Amino acid sequence: LPDLIGDIVHTLRRTLGPQISIPIEIQSDMPQVYADPGQLEAAMLNLALNARDAMPKGGTLRIAVCEAGPVVLNPLEDPTQRPYVVLSVSDTGTGMTPETLAKACEPFFTTKGPKGSGLGLSMVHGFARQSGGDMRVLSRLGEGTRVEVWLPVAEQPVEDQIGRAHV
Repeated sequence: LPDLIGDIVHTLRRTLGPQISIPIEIQSDMPQVYADPGQLEAAMLNLALNARDAMPKGGTLRIAVCEAGPVVLNPLEDPTQRPYVVLSVSDTGTGMTPETLAKACEPFFTTKGPKGSGLGLSMVHGFARQSGGDMRVLSRLGEGTRVEVWLPVAEQPVEDQIGRAHV
């Protein structure tokens, strides 16, 4: 995961330009997670483009990766405690009102007018859920936004798994 995040951040720096700084904090000795590398890259790109649009004069897009758990993410769906890795993408942008935040993950909901598809956060949420994890969005108007993508730690080493992507 750290190598993949490093590669993606290199692409993000070129895409977002010099007006947005991208500090990275990755906990050492990260376990492997269940995730499709291509979908993870697309999710991070979506989050970065949303952040860029929320910071029209520039700012900071902070990417952090740490281990969490074991925790119960969705007690009504599955009360099992599992270890997770949390990928956090935070910006110093405009933030969202509580009303906007409540709709932010709905497919086709956008505040960007005709230039927005409204699929960015719903796609990231779908990726997290498909990977066996979840997504949390925290935001305050005028204070920025933090999106946390929770991905389950791989239960077996990569070489023991067939047909599952790990990063």
